[in-house]
Amino acid sequence: ARTTQRVAETLPSGPLTSHHFAGSPSSPSPSPSPFSSGSAVCPSRCPHLLPQISKARSPRDPPAPVAMSASSTPVDASGEPIPTSSVLMAASKHIAVRCRPENVAFLNCKKNDPNPDKCLEKGRQVTRCVLSLLKELHQKCPKEMDAYAGCMYYYTNEFDFCRKEQQAFEEACPISE
Repeated sequence: ARTTQRVAETLPSGPLTSHHFAGSPSSPSPSPSPFSSGSAVCPSRCPHLLPQISKARSPRDPPAPVAMSASSTPVDASGEPIPTSSVLMAASKHIAVRCRPENVAFLNCKKNDPNPDKCLEKGRQVTRCVLSLLKELHQKCPKEMDAYAGCMYYYTNEFDFCRKEQQAFEEACPISE
């Protein structure tokens, strides 16, 4: 534990480059690893890597989300939503209900046949179902979906911090079969 603490104290935060360690980057010997005994010369020479000090926040008192653009849900060139993790998490209840038959068929296929090639079509059906559902949700209630997906993105997919946006989204786009 003491060695780990000592190594952590010598490591600068942020990306490491050759100027972060003593010695010439053009020397034939490799740059010392941050875990080796090579001396780190940062953060005193690298103010861009100094940690920013912020007041501690309680998980119950999260910071307010930053202002998002008019459409925080990423869309492709044709205007269809791109299924990022935050978009998928925001639509997860809708996906569970509306794409259940496709998901069950795919899981049964995977369970009954270890050959992945046999279930490719079932997987495509799941993907088609999810993408068409996302497109439908984005057309029906774009403002609420964008707000909810943006909140989920900001809070790293933590549902607890986005209950207000979730409620507005589910009122505008009720979960139905």
